[in-house]
Amino acid sequence: MRPSVTSILFFFIFLFGTSSPLQAQDDSYHNALGVRGGPISGITYKRFQFPPTGVLEGILGFNYANERMISLTALYEHHFFMSYRMNFYAGGGLSIAFNKNDFELPVEGIVGIEYNLETFPINFSLDYKPAYRIFDKKFVFNEFALSARFFIDSWF
Repeated sequence: MRPSVTSILFFFIFLFGTSSPLQAQDDSYHNALGVRGGPISGITYKRFQFPPTGVLEGILGFNYANERMISLTALYEHHFFMSYRMNFYAGGGLSIAFNKNDFELPVEGIVGIEYNLETFPINFSLDYKPAYRIFDKKFVFNEFALSARFFIDSWF
């Protein structure tokens, strides 16, 4: 039996919420780790590598509907700050995806919106990530996802 994305999300919120003090994350959001739910669910990690707006995101994804496809995605994103807690981002990158019968190398774009909670070191994002599969020469337009990330910097 596979755990649902919701149960994993609540587990991370409980785990991180009980192990770190509550604080505002105005300067503490440089590294964030969390879960991603969508057609490709998995683990997401964001790092502000080129401050103040350049972000690297890595996604380890699992697609159970597509013969248990596993993917590793690297994205560069530029964040456009709309307000103190909310920003819009856009960027692109490359994925490596495989299962026992197949290997794919998609080029991916990403656009999304992100909201940072004021009293808890977590943010939520909703994004759209279309891809072009290089070997198959076809576009994939079906990946909307919701992510929840905990600010790792708040631990230290």
